[in-house]
Amino acid sequence: MRPILFILIFINLVSCSKNDDITPSSEQDIVVIELISETQQTYLGRPSSLLVLAITDQELSTRNVTIRITKSDTNPIGALVLSTGGFGTNFYGIGFQTNSTINFALSNGLEVFEIKWEGQYGWGTNNEGIGYTLALRGYTEIVKWLRENKIENTTKIICHGGSGGSMQIAYGLTNHNLEQYIDYGILMAGPPTSDLDRAVFGQQGDIALWPNGLGGLGITDYIMGWRNNGDYCVNRVVNPPSFVIDRLKEESIVNNNPNKDYSYNSVKLYFINTDDITNADQQGLLYYNKILSFKSWMYLPQETSHDVGGIEAGAIEIREIINQIIN
Repeated sequence: MRPILFILIFINLVSCSKNDDITPSSEQDIVVIELISETQQTYLGRPSSLLVLAITDQELSTRNVTIRITKSDTNPIGALVLSTGGFGTNFYGIGFQTNSTINFALSNGLEVFEIKWEGQYGWGTNNEGIGYTLALRGYTEIVKWLRENKIENTTKIICHGGSGGSMQIAYGLTNHNLEQYIDYGILMAGPPTSDLDRAVFGQQGDIALWPNGLGGLGITDYIMGWRNNGDYCVNRVVNPPSFVIDRLKEESIVNNNPNKDYSYNSVKLYFINTDDITNADQQGLLYYNKILSFKSWMYLPQETSHDVGGIEAGAIEIREIINQIIN
């Protein structure tokens, strides 16, 4: 058991409001989003709709994403954008605690937008070998599109997700200018890919090492193009080729790339982690320590679940942070 740690740190740098003019991203013409369909339904007893979007990226195969939009109980004061783990192929609201968090947001004036990537490999579908950085670029473009087309009140845009969901936020911030389109981020269960070299090939006893059999090993082989082509991560090949280590370092959230961004203007980031059996908490801490703008670290040392949003203690902290943001 690692030492009990409970840290709450705030670093607040003054910067411009998100309501000021947004500088177009260099990827503005690279990624195009098309609305395929929109159907009406109800969810949690409220008016809701399902949007299907096609994301066309000049460097990737086209992927589809379904977004469930649920209206707030009052005139909206902002939006909560939710994403999930792994390849992001589920809606956030799949259990009692996650639905309770959505209910809390809706009853307090937040529209809720749940992102669900389609296809067997979600955000990686038909893009084997492309790497995490490019594969996750579409997340930022989805948030931008929602801001410009569907979010009724853009005063407070909160992005929240766990594990692979927190990865989508983190890669967006460090690589794709996501900070131009959001105001808050709530990241839990990581992000688990802060240092991929240590996650996959760290020494035994390394607190940032993924355990054997973890799904992230197979995901990494797939997205790096090593599935059935070495399977370096799943097999934890002894003395892997140098190009494998170099690629893992390159695709990590935290690395020495001078173009990486760790200061996010007026975005406030909140991290919630447990004493995670997958060591995603220690991976997340590596990213947290690099951030130069406002950040808050919440650690739940009595909990070991990777499903932070699905356990009561984690869901309570999520709702408390949402409450702080909106009040």
